Amino acid sequence: MNRKQFQRVAKIGVPTVLAVVIAYFLLRQIDLQQIPQTLSRLSIKALLIGLVCYCLLVLAKTLRFRALLNLESRIHRIFPILALHTFWGNILPMRTGDVSYVYLMQRRQKVDATQGIASLLVASLIDLVLLMGLVIATAWLLRTELRNTFSGTVLYLVPFLIGGGLVAVVLFVYIAPSVCMKFAERCTVPLLRLKKRPITWAVNKGLEVLRQLTAFRSNRRYLEVWLYSLLCLVIRFGFQCYLVIEMGVGIPMPEVLFALAFTNVFNLLPVQTVGNFGTTEFPFVWLLHHFGTSVEIATVTGFSLHILILLYCLPLGAYGSLTNGKFLKTNNL
Repeated sequence: MNRKQFQRVAKIGVPTVLAVVIAYFLLRQIDLQQIPQTLSRLSIKALLIGLVCYCLLVLAKTLRFRALLNLESRIHRIFPILALHTFWGNILPMRTGDVSYVYLMQRRQKVDATQGIASLLVASLIDLVLLMGLVIATAWLLRTELRNTFSGTVLYLVPFLIGGGLVAVVLFVYIAPSVCMKFAERCTVPLLRLKKRPITWAVNKGLEVLRQLTAFRSNRRYLEVWLYSLLCLVIRFGFQCYLVIEMGVGIPMPEVLFALAFTNVFNLLPVQTVGNFGTTEFPFVWLLHHFGTSVEIATVTGFSLHILILLYCLPLGAYGSLTNGKFLKTNNL
């Protein structure tokens, strides 16, 4: 086995093993029958509302990237791309599902790969800023419960500095793009002098992505991106909290919202396992247990919610695949 083959196996094998280990230690805390029992409490109406909300979430993402990339295509041509991106993002480890977005945008919408990567970075930065705001807001609601474990610095100052720092970086990139590029080019000169192919390739690609980032401007279209991102946040957390309420597990909503927000911040990093199992449930269960919810109830709730989201992904993935097949056939005619 050569180096490239070993790296490919490691990219799949390590997250898979990690998912199995984390899931095993969490699932051993519960009776597996509790998961289907919890899901059975959901009415058909609740399940359908959840599915509709999930489709609306993908629609909001579609509108966001359509505005971000300034695409002229109609929504129904971009929606399947985000549907497949959402599906693979929930299945593949370490954010490798993002590759599907870059590939399909390049194939169907003629968006350059570098520009596609840049749009993902912008969306992730905006999401992180909004999530930091949500963490601060929910932490304030739960300040009494969190006081004995986390200091005010951890709960408020750190998220505020991260969110404020990201906003400052975004403003610097958009207000002074030429200064930003010159600064980045000067910082990368020592690395380029090494003349080692992997390093120079990575640095040049990074500069290309930054060049695309500076191409975005703070105008009405950019304001639309922020509004659509906020809409995504409201729909995502709104329908998940609704499903938890319908499960009848008796966990207070501010605690669920804080745990979901923290888990989403954690999962913006490339740490996901296959199917996101374990890496999604672990921070969720840990925080809810801190608030006084038993590990058993928190674990059952986390896995039940995760399974529902994966089930909602299936029809979206199927729809995206079918439209992709039609697109390929049309292009081959």
